[in-house]
Amino acid sequence: MKALLLIFMIFFSLIPVYCQTEKINQFDNQNKKNGKWIVYLDQKWNKVDSSKAIYYRYTWYDHGINIHPMGAGGGKNSTMQTTVDTSKQTGKAKMLDGEYKWYENGKLKYTHIFKNGEYISYTEYNNSGKISTFFDYAKGCEAQPHSWTIFVYDKDGNVTLTSPMCKDKNGNWPKMRD
Repeated sequence: MKALLLIFMIFFSLIPVYCQTEKINQFDNQNKKNGKWIVYLDQKWNKVDSSKAIYYRYTWYDHGINIHPMGAGGGKNSTMQTTVDTSKQTGKAKMLDGEYKWYENGKLKYTHIFKNGEYISYTEYNNSGKISTFFDYAKGCEAQPHSWTIFVYDKDGNVTLTSPMCKDKNGNWPKMRD
């Protein structure tokens, strides 16, 4: 009986190892970025190489197109506030996980929400403090992985545009910045 219990324990402890098959930083057969990639960031969230990184997050590429581009981070007169405790993370660069608010000259400018390094949402605010743009990475197009929806607001806070970001009928993504 103990041997059977031991076999079950070993079997179930190996399941997570076999389930983690997602490879990171891969290229397709045309040497274009494809799949899940790591983006390394400095203190102000500018892209840097891993040796200079303070933070990192994940993004998704579809045959060279970054389908989860990064929203703005900190500018010259900006500060970031977060309640995220990264003290348990090992390594030099800390994974973005939680809510991060960027302020410029004391006014809230951007809010980024991540879960395990992947975007959940990104919000931009206008000078009066109202939402101007909201990117919802949880609300995508049916049957299209990694698609998302953008909401644009007027100065009074009313939604003026809702646009799903997904492939068109020809399988192409809309033009996005990297």
